[in-house]
Amino acid sequence: MLNNADQVEQLLQTNGKGAKAQVGYDLTLKEVKRIKGGSVLQDATLVNEYAQVPTTTQNGREVFILPAGEYSLTFEQGVKLPSGKTAFIRHRSSILRCGGIITSGVYDPGFEVDEMGGVLIATQPITIEKGARVAQIIIFDNFDAELYAGQWQGNRDVK
Repeated sequence: MLNNADQVEQLLQTNGKGAKAQVGYDLTLKEVKRIKGGSVLQDATLVNEYAQVPTTTQNGREVFILPAGEYSLTFEQGVKLPSGKTAFIRHRSSILRCGGIITSGVYDPGFEVDEMGGVLIATQPITIEKGARVAQIIIFDNFDAELYAGQWQGNRDVK
């Protein structure tokens, strides 16, 4: 079952930013890096170092100016999932209307991180203000499961 906004917010570290949505929580953009590929092996994932995307000032706003491409996003919110919850991150419709798709891997039961991350695939050039609400986390109930203890747990997450 899909959780409502109040249930989702209880599992987040909002850092006073973002906003409740009907069945999730809107995530705000902290940082953007350009994805440079990597290797997926049987026992590990090796990610090539991402290239930091600087902000610039445009009309008095701090923005990321992004050509079409693939980007790693860091959000200002964190999460800590118990054994009965699984989460996903999806783009807000405003990003989709500008030619962008934001997604995440599965946030497994037991996963915790201070700042969540996702991937933006920009099919067109897009300008995004730092701190803008760009994605939404949605959380589902699941039967109790083993807790995640993998390569990307906590501060080892690559964003």
